[in-house]
Parts: sequence; C-alpha cells; structure tokens
Amino acid sequence: METPRRSITFSPPAEPPDREAGEAGTKPALRRKPSPEPTRRPRGRPRLAGVDERVLAAARALTIELGYEATSIEAIAERSGVARTAIYRRWPNKGSLLYEAVLATDDSASEIPDTGDLRADLLAILRVNSEGIRSSSTRGLVAALVAEAMTDDRLASLLRTRYFEPRADAIAARAERAITRGEIGATLDTGMVPVLLTGSLQYLWIVRGSRLDEADLARVVDAILGPHRPNAPSAESPKPE
Repeated sequence: METPRRSITFSPPAEPPDREAGEAGTKPALRRKPSPEPTRRPRGRPRLAGVDERVLAAARALTIELGYEATSIEAIAERSGVARTAIYRRWPNKGSLLYEAVLATDDSASEIPDTGDLRADLLAILRVNSEGIRSSSTRGLVAALVAEAMTDDRLASLLRTRYFEPRADAIAARAERAITRGEIGATLDTGMVPVLLTGSLQYLWIVRGSRLDEADLARVVDAILGPHRPNAPSAESPKPE
C-alpha cells in the first residue's frame, strides 16, 4: 500500500513593515535624501584666469613702444601668448582693445576738483588736459582712436559713452554746483562749459600753435566765465564815461 505524498506549499515571504511609517513602539526610519544631480559643465572651452589681464598688459606695452598704427592684434597675441581668436571674442577690433588697455583706466571723470572756486577748478582741469595734449603718446592714441571712430560706429559709441560724456557731464555738474552756491551767475550755460574748454585747447594747439602755457589757459577760463560773474557788467549796462 502506497504512502500518500505530502504536498508542500511555498508561501511568499512576508513583506517587511513600512519602515517609513514605522511600527508601533519603534522609531520611523529616516528617509533617504535624493542624490544630488551631477554639476553640468558649461558649454565651450573654459576661460583661463588672467587672460584679459595678459592681453591688456601686452596692448599697453606695445602701444607705448610702437604707437597706435604699428600695434596690431597679431603682435598683441604674440606678446601675450593668447590666440587671436580668443582676443577677438573679447574685443571686436583693435580700437576697442586699445581704448580699454590705455584710456579705460583714466579716472579723471571722477577727479573733477571742487574747491569752491570754479575758476581755479577749471584751470586745474585744463592743466591736466593740456598735459595729455603735450604728451605725444597720449595725443597720438586719442587722435588715432577718434579718427578710427569716424568710420566705426561701435568704437564711436564706446568713446562717447565711456570716455567723453562722463567727463563732460562731471564738468557740467561742477558748474551747476557753482551756480547753486552763487559762485557764478545763472546765465552760464553749464552744458557748454566742457565743450568750450576742450574745443579751445584743440584750437590753440592745432591752429594757433600754442604751447598751452598758463597764460593761455587762464584766457580760456576767463573768456568762459567772465560775462557770468556776479559782479560782471551786463550787456545793457551803460559804459562808464
């Protein structure tokens, strides 16, 4: 007689208790923090630290050694060790690069004197400007940049908005304060003060061949301010006999 076979039933393993909810009398398990996403590298080749400084230093040195015309992007690239393509990615042309290398560090717009004597302050401004005109390197660079800006709208906008206008606005603001304080009459056209200062120097230097000495600088300032001084005779006042 055969012995009946015993059937064996396999039961699935019991599911573990919900560790997040926790069991009675036990502490809930800590949730796992999501893994941080890997940091993505920016597209393109990373910019090397100090590249701009090397290019600007090379441009400054070459401009002093060779002058504006002889300084080229190729020479700047060779001197700085930076590829021409990298230079052109930062500056669209030679004029923009040399402006930043030489003139952008000029803080004269923020150094307009305000001693309470407008005449003395304008004379101080003219002395600084005349030194720049007498310096062949500075004069040549500014003249070359202005000449190139005549056919380059981007360079013209750069020179106007970042170099000439800030200085003109600072001088006009100094004249406005002089009117408020009673240093000069309200009839002074403050917006024309920087125009007359700059234009007079250029005329004296180029047309008259002046060396821009102290006497000529004083004549310029007195011609601008003279009619507007508080004690100046008006045009309608009768002349003394």
